[in-house]
Amino acid sequence: MGSFTRSLTLFFMLQGAGDSGAAQTVAGRVVKPGDHRMDPIAGMWVTLHRVGSDTQGPLDSVRTDRLGQYSFKYAKTGSEDAIYFVSGMYRGIAYFTPPLQAANASGIDAEVTVFDTTSRHVPISVRGHHIVVSAVDASGMRAIVEVYDLVNDSSVTKVVTTSAPPVWSAALLPAATTASAREGDFPAASVSFNDGRVNLLAPFAPGLKQLAFGYSVPAKSFPITFPLMDTTGVLEVLVEEKTGNAAGAKLKEVQPVTVDERSFRRFLANDIPKNAIATIDLPAPAPATDARYLVALTFILGAVMIAVLAHALKRK
Repeated sequence: MGSFTRSLTLFFMLQGAGDSGAAQTVAGRVVKPGDHRMDPIAGMWVTLHRVGSDTQGPLDSVRTDRLGQYSFKYAKTGSEDAIYFVSGMYRGIAYFTPPLQAANASGIDAEVTVFDTTSRHVPISVRGHHIVVSAVDASGMRAIVEVYDLVNDSSVTKVVTTSAPPVWSAALLPAATTASAREGDFPAASVSFNDGRVNLLAPFAPGLKQLAFGYSVPAKSFPITFPLMDTTGVLEVLVEEKTGNAAGAKLKEVQPVTVDERSFRRFLANDIPKNAIATIDLPAPAPATDARYLVALTFILGAVMIAVLAHALKRK
């Protein structure tokens, strides 16, 4: 299950390396893919950032030299959960290093790779699609979370314009309500829900990123179907229910998993073709008892008990 399980519990958690207050360095470069090599980007501002549970913000900035190189010296301070990274802005798009974990970061760990941009069509493939269905709640609803592992395999950053379609889009269940973006690789403000679809409006640089969103559906609306509009590398369904089933789209039940102390049955499929359909069928919630019936039943039982008590007293 790998990165997806970690994503459900906490999408972005990395422990800072090195002793608090100890001297740290980062020496890297800013590059852009060229025809035959990675070309340096000279004269670009790069910024060292700190993000922690106590404070967050930029620490220092410097321009890259003619070879695209930069360096910073800093000391880790404050909360131990703080992370440090370097960013650079190229053609209006921000790019980042991975969180810096070594005391003296360099090489690929300190490299900022930037890309040219385009608003033209760029194919976005689906590496993985994960669906998590929670147990029915007191209001007769089930919460569902969907996580897509999306890949931009091109060498350009796809951007959206007012006249262009979204960077990526997928159908939303017709019965879905209260849809909202979840923590992932895209800001919540860049994900919209309208006309029965979820739309991604954020720049998408080359590589793999996760898009996560959640919503609720009435428990009585099952079975529900998920048409797969694209070829999908991995399809995973987690169901917080002892009964029910997930089938179609090559899904097979495997060992259950535990996430945040909650047990889920797990269904898995690989290399699912376009237009396959996955169906999740779960039991309907127990029908609610009419309050008027309970009042009448209480009245009848009370009357019977009084009659029995009166009969017993007469026998005495």
